[in-house]
Amino acid sequence: MIIKKSFEEHFRELLGDRYELFLEWSFKLLKKSIRINTIKVKDNINFENLKEILLSKQDHLKEKELKEISEKIDNLYNLKQNPFNLNINAKEVLSRLKEYGWEIERIPFYKYGFWLKGERRDVGNTVEFQLGYYYPQEAASMIPPLALNLKKDDLVLDMAAAPGSKTTQIAMHMENEGLIIANDISIDRIKALSENLQKMGVINTIITMMDGRKLYKLNLKFDKILLDAPCSGTGAIRKSYKTLKIWNEDTINRLANLQRQLILTGFDLLKDNGILVYSTCSVEPLENEFVIDYLLSKRENAKVEKIEIPNLKRSEIISEYNRYKLEHEEEIKNTIRLWPWDNDTEGFYIAKIRKI
Repeated sequence: MIIKKSFEEHFRELLGDRYELFLEWSFKLLKKSIRINTIKVKDNINFENLKEILLSKQDHLKEKELKEISEKIDNLYNLKQNPFNLNINAKEVLSRLKEYGWEIERIPFYKYGFWLKGERRDVGNTVEFQLGYYYPQEAASMIPPLALNLKKDDLVLDMAAAPGSKTTQIAMHMENEGLIIANDISIDRIKALSENLQKMGVINTIITMMDGRKLYKLNLKFDKILLDAPCSGTGAIRKSYKTLKIWNEDTINRLANLQRQLILTGFDLLKDNGILVYSTCSVEPLENEFVIDYLLSKRENAKVEKIEIPNLKRSEIISEYNRYKLEHEEEIKNTIRLWPWDNDTEGFYIAKIRKI
């Protein structure tokens, strides 16, 4: 793979002696991961139920570690099927996947997340997926909906929803109640969103197709808003090497400008005391920390809150880059920056902002 000189110069300046580590992880094959869909599947996830699936007979040393992971996350959620009453549970779904040849591993920071390890890569080509029992979803992308602190009677806006991984996860955590407005900008993306909502059994969601910057035309105020912003994808190179070919600084600057516009629109659509979660699969500070810094400089009633995710390893924020320096560094330390090596995921960024 040919690395552009401008790419290398940019990331050497950003990362210093960690540049080679970044390249190494960017070329590591991304582990396949799924989220159990409790809209259709009964939640019987706990250590005792799953240890025979997750551990081989030789894995006695891992049993203590797995039990410790489970104790921190298994009691955080107990989500119910709605409106379905299907006689299938999470253990049975995972058992079937193991029979197909995958080794099942827990994602340590999320109860319903699992890695599938093995030669097979076609996790979207099973009967169980077609029936909506699970959703193939990158592990780090499962984090933003958790930061929303969802309730069943919330009015939620997903500003850039397609193809629907996070929208369906939000619906799942709301137990298919409340109301979600799932928006995207193109009909092709809307088609994928619609298909996935139906497959996962989501019934509490209305789809809109608008430029996210014009969502004020809905004349609604929301309890919770997710802005999983269009981004450069530099955290997800290990999923798509195309990112290396199309990367350039002009694109970063253009996207950062769009992200600043979108986050202002989203924040202004919040009810008082509402929560906006901003996320990207980019590792660029101009798309992440400095977008939040921009919001804080423009809206005095915006407050960044800490996101508590058990078992999640995180990195320090980037407070200074090139000629840029954060004005609200202490507050932005509450956001989550993930490099691929932190948790063996994509690189990701998540911020939780409350309207006070």
